[in-house]
Amino acid sequence: MLSEPEIKNLMNEMNSLKSEVKELRIKLNALDRTKEDFFRERRKIGSDIYSRIKNAQDNKHKRDSLTGVVKNTKLSKEEMELRVKELDADITKLKEDKRKMLEKLGVGDPMMLKRNIKALEFKIETEGLSFEKEKEMMKVLSKMKKQYEGTKSLNEINKQGDIKFREIRDLRAQLDMTKKIVQHSAKESQKHHVELIESSKEIDELKKKEVDFEDKIGKIKAEMHSITDELDKRNAKMDELRKTLHENNVQLKEDVDKANQEILRHKDEEVKEKLKKGKKLTTEDLLILQRTMKN
Repeated sequence: MLSEPEIKNLMNEMNSLKSEVKELRIKLNALDRTKEDFFRERRKIGSDIYSRIKNAQDNKHKRDSLTGVVKNTKLSKEEMELRVKELDADITKLKEDKRKMLEKLGVGDPMMLKRNIKALEFKIETEGLSFEKEKEMMKVLSKMKKQYEGTKSLNEINKQGDIKFREIRDLRAQLDMTKKIVQHSAKESQKHHVELIESSKEIDELKKKEVDFEDKIGKIKAEMHSITDELDKRNAKMDELRKTLHENNVQLKEDVDKANQEILRHKDEEVKEKLKKGKKLTTEDLLILQRTMKN
C-alpha cells in the first residue's frame, strides 16, 4: 500500500493532468472551429472557381462562334468583292463595245437621235415647206432613221448592262451589310476574348488562395493531430494513476459523482415505475420527481 504522502503526490499529479487535458481540449476545440472556418472559405473559393470556369467556357464558346462567323463572312465577302470586280470589268467592256458601235454608226446618243427624228418629222408635217426643201429633209430623215435602226442592235448590250448593273448594286448592298456584320461580330468576339482572359486571371488568383487555405488546413490538422496525441498520452497516464489510486482504496471525485448519478438515475426509474402503477410516493420520491422535472 502507498503512504499518504505518496497518495497525495499522485492526486496532485492527477489534478495537474486534468488541468492540462482541459487546456488541450480548449485549444483543440478552438483549432477545430478555425479549421471549419477555413473549410467554409475554401468551399466558397471552390464555388467561385467553378462559376468563373463556367463563365470562361461560355465566353470561349461565344468567342469561337463569333470568330467563325467573322471568318466565314470574310470568305463570303471576298467572293462578293471578286464578283464585283468581274462585273465592273464586264460593264466596262460593254460600255466600250457600245461606244465603238455608236462610233461606227456615227451616232452620239441614240435617245437624242430618236428625239431629233421626231422633231424633224413634226417639222415636215406641220411647216409649209417647198418641194425641194421637203425632199432634202426627207433624205436627212431617212438617213437618221437608218442610223437609229442600227442602234437597235445595242439593245442586247443595254440589256446585259442593266442586268449586270442591278447585280453589282445588290452585291454592294450585301457587301455593306457584310462589313457591318464582320465589324459587329469581331467587336463582340474581342469583348468575349477579353472577358475570357480576365476570368482566367481570376481563376488563377482564386486557385492560389485555395492552395493557401489548403496549406492552412493541413497545418491545423497536423497541430490537432499533435494535440490529440498529447491528450491520449495524458489520458493514458490518468488511467494509470486512477488504477493505482483505486488499488489503494482512494475514491476520486469523478468516480463518486458518476456513482451518485447512477444512483439518482436508478431512483428516477423507480419513481417513474411507481407513477405508472399508481403507487403512493414518499417524500423522498417527491423530491426526486421535483428534481427530475427541473432537469
